[in-house]
Amino acid sequence: MKEALDSPVPVDMRQYLQDLQTAASQCSELAVIDHRGALGKVHQVDDDLKQWVARISGPEVDQLRAARRELALAEFCAASGLYRQAFASLRLFLELSFAAVHFSVHEFERRRWKSDKSDFSWSRALDEVTGLLSKQFVDEFAPQCQGDASKYAADAARTYRYCSQFIHGKARVSDSLPGALGYSSEAVGDWCVHAERCGTAVLFLLYVRYGADLGAPTDPALSEVLISRFGHLSSIRVSLGLAND
Repeated sequence: MKEALDSPVPVDMRQYLQDLQTAASQCSELAVIDHRGALGKVHQVDDDLKQWVARISGPEVDQLRAARRELALAEFCAASGLYRQAFASLRLFLELSFAAVHFSVHEFERRRWKSDKSDFSWSRALDEVTGLLSKQFVDEFAPQCQGDASKYAADAARTYRYCSQFIHGKARVSDSLPGALGYSSEAVGDWCVHAERCGTAVLFLLYVRYGADLGAPTDPALSEVLISRFGHLSSIRVSLGLAND
């Protein structure tokens, strides 16, 4: 009798998971009601990325595809009330995207990373002197973008640091999240702002690295992306022949 009293009550795992699914579904419904436009802008980032990734043929393309998957997962998590996970996947999206471009010009490092003999260094990739979007890098691939690159490098670095706070459980950001699986309009809005910002930075990086090689200004789909995303930049307008418009 005592053994029966001491034994734990069995958990109905099916009901437990259904309850979580219901809570996530309720979060999704509210997120779409409150943030349809902002979530749509993030989804447009992914559509724009799709155009670039479809045209890149180097070995780094697998990483770019993986980055897109992480962005999609981050969007799902953000809408479903999984806010810490949404920011974690957003950081991985950033890291995979920048790593792919870094390895596209460092084949030896890519091979060592692929064979698990070395790690990708985010700080090195964003180095102001030798990193991606540095003056040295932009001068070689897209010198016309020299005056614009620092802004997007800063946006990527700022979002990476912000997302890292959620991963490391910093008190300030942790206290801003619901204590259980539930809806937070503020968290969804915050995630959307950072997702669109860092996604735009990745798109700018892809243009710098691959724009000339892919003939972006004469490719109808890519030029449409450039106009809608960066049409306010004089360097982009000049490359598209729109400088006098």
